[in-house]
Amino acid sequence: MHPRLNATQEAAIREAAAQFYYRMAALPAPAIRFDLRGRSAGQWRLRGGIETLRFNPEAFLRDWNAHFPATIAHEVAHSLVYRRFTHAQLRPHGPQWRAIMTQLGFPPEVTHRTPLSGRRSRFYLYRCRCRTHRLGPRRHYLVTRRGYRCACSQCGATLHYGNQLEWRQA
Repeated sequence: MHPRLNATQEAAIREAAAQFYYRMAALPAPAIRFDLRGRSAGQWRLRGGIETLRFNPEAFLRDWNAHFPATIAHEVAHSLVYRRFTHAQLRPHGPQWRAIMTQLGFPPEVTHRTPLSGRRSRFYLYRCRCRTHRLGPRRHYLVTRRGYRCACSQCGATLHYGNQLEWRQA
């Protein structure tokens, strides 16, 4: 079960984002989702020309004061850089982003210090003559759907999938 923010917390995050957008550009905020997992506290994403702000509920639940509103400003700054410099090749945390963070009233910090659990990784267990191998999802897909073959680096035998999964905390 993934951690969830309550409705009041989600509303506060949405309102903070809306205020940042209005104050900087009188623009509407993009869609906001609370489905980010892993070690990132937030993410600005552009897919098919559609912007989305994604936030990790675990980060806000573990340390609300460290992430509200700084993480929101961080992701809004990415969006505003994109909107102002659409066709330019820019570094994600370059001078334009740092300037917007400063205008928003926040230090242009890139990382946070909140310990997060990270995402779980799935491994597929394959066997050869001498041992068990763990293949990640991409390699497993190539073997099962694309006909790729994997061989053991020690015995040279072809690896065979045994219908077993293993989960690891990343």
